Amino acid sequence: MLHGPDTRLRLIAVLLIAALLPILGQLVRLQVLEHSQYQSEAEALVRRQYGLPEAPWGVIMDRNGDLLVGNVPVYDVGIDITMITDTAPIAAVLAPLLNRTEEELLASMTPTESLETTVWRPLTKHVPIETAQKLKDLDWPWITLSPTWERYYAEGAMACHTLGFFNAEGIGYGVQAFQLRFLRAESFARYGQVSVDTKPLPGELAEGNLTPYPGTDLRLTIDRTIQAFIEGTLDQAIIDYKAVGGTILVMNPQTGEILAIASRPNYEPYRYAEYAQNGEEALFRDPAVSIAYEPGSVFKVVTVAAALDSGRVDMNWSYYDTGELEYGGVSIRNSSGAAYGQQGLQGILNHSLNVGVATLSTQVLGADLFYKYVRAFGFGQTTGIELTGEIGGIVHLPTDWDWSDSHLATNPFGQGIAVTPLQMAMAVSAIANNGVMMQPRIVAERRYPDGRIIPIPPHELGQPISAETARTVTEIMARSVETFGKVAQVPGYRVAGKSGTAQIPTTGGYDPQQVIVSYVGFGPVPNPQVVILVKLDRPDVPSNIRWGINTAAPVFQKVMARVLTLLGVPPSDLRAGQ
Repeated sequence: MLHGPDTRLRLIAVLLIAALLPILGQLVRLQVLEHSQYQSEAEALVRRQYGLPEAPWGVIMDRNGDLLVGNVPVYDVGIDITMITDTAPIAAVLAPLLNRTEEELLASMTPTESLETTVWRPLTKHVPIETAQKLKDLDWPWITLSPTWERYYAEGAMACHTLGFFNAEGIGYGVQAFQLRFLRAESFARYGQVSVDTKPLPGELAEGNLTPYPGTDLRLTIDRTIQAFIEGTLDQAIIDYKAVGGTILVMNPQTGEILAIASRPNYEPYRYAEYAQNGEEALFRDPAVSIAYEPGSVFKVVTVAAALDSGRVDMNWSYYDTGELEYGGVSIRNSSGAAYGQQGLQGILNHSLNVGVATLSTQVLGADLFYKYVRAFGFGQTTGIELTGEIGGIVHLPTDWDWSDSHLATNPFGQGIAVTPLQMAMAVSAIANNGVMMQPRIVAERRYPDGRIIPIPPHELGQPISAETARTVTEIMARSVETFGKVAQVPGYRVAGKSGTAQIPTTGGYDPQQVIVSYVGFGPVPNPQVVILVKLDRPDVPSNIRWGINTAAPVFQKVMARVLTLLGVPPSDLRAGQ
């Protein structure tokens, strides 16, 4: 039995030690055994990965340095819900500023089971700087504004298919999507102390001195002035001929540079989200490179060039045109329904004779040689232009399971074969460029953030025909314009060209009413500076003028006259067009 003060003190000490042992055990566990785990959890509350302020993407300019696509500063808006107690009045103030309903904002501010530990909530993205200033003027500490960038299209919808866009979901079109790895700014991420909205605290950015690089600028081959002109001309042509759409393309045959390219229907790139929401994504496809059509009679220049280059015919060759030719189970007739008697190569293009080119393909060239030239001119394969969504068109070859002898009779006048406007213009450019086919290109140079300027040089794709053949075909086309296609003549300049009127294929045949009309040509001869293609879809005009020579050719003449003037090409033949 314990007695006395010493005994009581020992008892008290034992009791105190017994009470302190669990505390000491917890301290040992926290400070020694599980120290690293709790240290990591504590650091995670104040230190986490954050991104440095986003640098702007590279800008896009036309060939003369005029801005086409740039950047404007915008802000992402968020809110710290731990700093507010009554969300209703805040939502009422923010709703008109953020263009959202009060109900939407209240839902964003209300804690949910999956987000109950999240103190910062996003409210909206990409508000303009004017709205951001109004939010700053509220002086609400719970509102966060995160600076970022939005693409700015200096000319609105102009050149929309060429410029395109790239959205946050990774979907893109045009040159911006194709050149994404150059245009997109380089971003950095690091670990450091952050605020509730995952932004670095003061002093963090100074450590390491990391600076995001802006994107690479692009200077295109597009000429803004020519682009604006052809867009207005195309719009007027669609109105004049009541067409549902169309394309005008202007390129330099000697370098492959695209000077202008426009298609309708079009869209406004900065509103791409609205189009997608309305199910109008089809507007994003570029008709010049992503939609194929049967070219019709403009393809006859390819067939004539192939026959001449093969050496199996010359300018003295002729055949007797009866107005009809039976081959491969199909009956080929001239579009006029008439017979033309003895005709040579000049007469085939002058009168646009289906029977003439079918005679060349079936009786002169044969399948192997004809399709060798078709492929050499680039049909059935992509051109490699710096635009997304390019297709190769449709060419049925003798080795394909679905090819038949009838293709050899119809393909020479552009039926049963599908091309893009760019492919057709590129093939004619080879004729204009002494038989050398240049790769079409949109980007002239890249300008890197470190000051380097890397030009993109011209690139030859091949030589489908000889220079001699090209000059001969050019002369045939120029004479055809001077005698049977005077509506395409340009005063002061000698030009070469060919019209086309193509039926539109349907299930089981061709539409008896609807056509696609086109005209492709170049000038001035003998030193062509530009190739121009005009295509109008489904013009609604009287049947007697529903031909390429009546509709697309006048548009070609207007564009050629203006473009040669804008390029400063002096008149070379004062008699032309008189």
